[in-house]
Amino acid sequence: MRSLGGLRRNLIGAIVTAIGALVLVLLLLEDPLVQFRLRQVASETLQSALDRFAEGIARREEPDALAERVGAELGVRLTAIRDGRVVADTGFDGEELQRAMELVEEEPFAEGRTEGPFPDEDGSHHQAFREIDDLEVHARLSAEMTRRARASVRELLILGSVMAVVIALFLTLVLSRTLIAPAGELTRVADALAAGDLTARYGDDDRDDELGAIGRALDHMAAELGERVQRLRLEQDRLRTILDAMIEAVFVTDALGRITLTNRALDELSGKDAIGLTAREVVESEELHAAVRAARKADARGVDLVVEREGVRRYFRAQVAPLPGGSGVVAVLHDVTRLEAADRIRRDFVANASHELRTPLTAIRGFAETLRDGAMSDPDSAERFLSIILKHTLRLQAVVADLAALSRAESPDHRLDVEPIDLEDAVADVVGGLTTKAAQRGVTLEIEPNEQKLFAIGSERGLDQVLVNLVDNAIKYTPEGTTVRIRVRQDGERIRIEVHNPGRGIPAEHQERVFERFYRMDEGRSRDVGGTGLGLAIVKHLMMKMGGEVGVESRPDRGVTFWVGLPSTETGLTAEADTV
Repeated sequence: MRSLGGLRRNLIGAIVTAIGALVLVLLLLEDPLVQFRLRQVASETLQSALDRFAEGIARREEPDALAERVGAELGVRLTAIRDGRVVADTGFDGEELQRAMELVEEEPFAEGRTEGPFPDEDGSHHQAFREIDDLEVHARLSAEMTRRARASVRELLILGSVMAVVIALFLTLVLSRTLIAPAGELTRVADALAAGDLTARYGDDDRDDELGAIGRALDHMAAELGERVQRLRLEQDRLRTILDAMIEAVFVTDALGRITLTNRALDELSGKDAIGLTAREVVESEELHAAVRAARKADARGVDLVVEREGVRRYFRAQVAPLPGGSGVVAVLHDVTRLEAADRIRRDFVANASHELRTPLTAIRGFAETLRDGAMSDPDSAERFLSIILKHTLRLQAVVADLAALSRAESPDHRLDVEPIDLEDAVADVVGGLTTKAAQRGVTLEIEPNEQKLFAIGSERGLDQVLVNLVDNAIKYTPEGTTVRIRVRQDGERIRIEVHNPGRGIPAEHQERVFERFYRMDEGRSRDVGGTGLGLAIVKHLMMKMGGEVGVESRPDRGVTFWVGLPSTETGLTAEADTV
């Protein structure tokens, strides 16, 4: 509003200055203008008096009476002289007529002037002269009227100046309401818009002048800006949502290489606010930095890089491309860690499967060749070699069967039909089928009793395969003369089945990997007990298909507990899971 106060002061100053200049000009021109006009009036009056007097003489009127009448009508003193004697005068009669000669100025007429008015020597009168017949007629007009008129004009000018100043102040107040206040409102709206408040409006649609037109234009501009900003915000929100929904990490830089835009995936990857930083400061990778430098020179590239953060190594495939006009680059980092892990698992699987198959095949071939080369003639040796071949054949059969079971468990094309399962009966069936095998190894199987029956949602066939693998593993790794305990219990909304064996515990660094294919904590011992290394992997995938969980708990000298969890029927979970 400081600028509006200045506008008000400038407006007042301009009006007062203009009025002051006008008054000054009038004061300077007043005296010559008034004097000129009054001389005109005096001349016209004197000439009119002389004309009337001439007309009266032409009508043969008495000069003295004629002078009285014309002088009274026009306020002019007329004096008529014949042969040097006054014969008529407006102010004297009779014997006093000769005194009128004292009022007649001879000097102007001596110079031959015939028009007036001519001021006398002291400037107190104007006079004119004309010869009418045989009369010398003098007309005389007092100059007092001129002085009074000039004084009146000066007074009027001073009064007018005062009134002009008052009017100027009044006009300023009126203009303040009609111009300054609306201008202030326009300024407020403009300042609000400049500050980002696009809801500010002038709002005076009734004003039909230039300020009203400016206000309406300002409102229209604000509305247009609001709509455009809203559209830009929607586009920005849409872009932000799209970027944050991407699993790929994305960043955009300006022409100087500073990051101006990222998404959630990149923030999680870098663990910092990347805006304003360079690519090197966000992702420590020389390959990525070189690709960014090349893209700033309009050379798009794709690079592979490894990012290690907090001890976790992740693999990425980055595509870096320049933005139009050299305004920066955009980089998209595809996380291929799972692909790398899958490829590693595939390689390990092929290597392990080959190893598992090659070992028994080698043994079978070797003993078969021995039998062919003459061992068949020795009954004792032949029987022993055939027993070894049968053992390795069964082992080979077990590996193939487990590979087939694992393949089915991992396949997305098969579904498991889920239904309520009586877990007590399911556990009893599995234990009954493995009791003989446990007895052969000197191991006892024990089911801890429950006060009530527990039912879970799952596949009876799939759960049977899971429990067989868990109990069979427990029998293999339990010392002779000990007991494998199976317990079923409620665990929140799930039913948990636990298989505990008192054998050697599993170190913490191995617990997360025991469910991997062919993973063996103790390679030699595992082969001695006949394991294929696929049983726990099958358990994991079957439980995933049934919507369940699987885990292991182990402490030194406390044995190992493998557990699986299924949704309880009391939770109302009736959805179907995939089947084998």
